[in-house]
Amino acid sequence: MATVAALAAACLTACAAEPADDRCAAARAHLSECFGAAPADATCDPAAADAILATSCAALVEPGKEDRASPALCRLGVLSRCPVPACVVAAPPATACADYIDREDCAQCDYYLCRDAAAANGCGATGYYQGFGYEYCERYLEVTTPRLSPAGQRFAHDVRRCLMQAMEDTIPVDAACPDVKTAAYASHPDCYLASGFCALPWSDWLAIAATIRPADSSLREMLGTALRCR
Repeated sequence: MATVAALAAACLTACAAEPADDRCAAARAHLSECFGAAPADATCDPAAADAILATSCAALVEPGKEDRASPALCRLGVLSRCPVPACVVAAPPATACADYIDREDCAQCDYYLCRDAAAANGCGATGYYQGFGYEYCERYLEVTTPRLSPAGQRFAHDVRRCLMQAMEDTIPVDAACPDVKTAAYASHPDCYLASGFCALPWSDWLAIAATIRPADSSLREMLGTALRCR
């Protein structure tokens, strides 16, 4: 059986003669090899497929080069590379971080910024609150949710609140940064299951997985192990 790399190499010289569907299939296989998960279902852009097939895995994930590939990756369904629209909702100052949990707009994600600001020694841009909770909250809300089925959109709505509420209930504001990350990660499986992940169509699973950054492969692995849907 031909390897994905062989398919990609062959396509570099023959793509012009191949049907668009074949080029897109080869590009998706290449992305699966590079990112460890199939990209989300999306309308394929043949030009984007050609660009992906002409780029090695190393170049796709290497810091400093990934931005050049991001538009093509996004069009092929790698949602971790899609731009996140800026939240233009002005959230009034909250008297408590928990006040953000029940919001129905993008300002809801400010919960994580509030938690970081409330900590005696904030975890900073690379800590869980800003670098993971806030970034993924915005990305799933603004980029992934519009691409989900109606059931997937309900799931996304519910799981955001579940994750925030679990943090509010179980993680002290003064918890050390490593402890915040460990405890927050541990809440994901229960929240995903309680919010209906197992009932989602396969296309939604792909979109959810395709939103996870390559650098956060531990999250994908954790979810894959913990979410044993029957």
